Amino acid sequence: MMDITGTRDRLIKWYYSVVEKCVQPLINVGVSPDVISVIALFLSLISAIFYANGAIFIGGIFLLLSGFMDTIDGSVARLLGKLTRFGALLDSTLDRYAEFFIFFGLLVYFRSGWMFYVVLLALMGSIMVSYVKARAQSLGKTRVVGMMQRPERFALLVAGSLLNAPFEVYYPEYPNCFFMTSLILLAILANATAIYRLFEAKKDLA
Repeated sequence: MMDITGTRDRLIKWYYSVVEKCVQPLINVGVSPDVISVIALFLSLISAIFYANGAIFIGGIFLLLSGFMDTIDGSVARLLGKLTRFGALLDSTLDRYAEFFIFFGLLVYFRSGWMFYVVLLALMGSIMVSYVKARAQSLGKTRVVGMMQRPERFALLVAGSLLNAPFEVYYPEYPNCFFMTSLILLAILANATAIYRLFEAKKDLA
């Protein structure tokens, strides 16, 4: 069986090694990691506004930029020696706000159809994936399981947003079909991951 967790960890390690090489200019000018976190949040708000107005591709571009900024704040803090517990709390808190912004934008756009409920389920799953992890760890569990962690959810949304445009070129009769499919997958997989984490936590906390 393929080691999904191991492959994910190796990809993340490689990605952050690349990021650390790219953030050197920011370190040289002394940019604060907290400022980068706030910029990432602002970019997610812009993304949400575009999503709310049906500009799926542009919303995806700003979501991609937001995600990139969100990944470099930790690297900058580490390289500057400014890793703090409050900084970690602030980063996680802003991440949740950023996710809420995105889903609120999508709820506004899909407010009149059945996709509204799909987005609600995706939001619920995303919240529960993070909640089960945090609550279980507070009770003593440290193992992180499941595939739909925040990077995976982010990647699925970005891919659905950016690939939606070329799909519509060939299939204009199915507007936003690719993006809607990515949201359906997100709703299913995020909730499945939350439930899976719950059952795995039961084993660890027994």
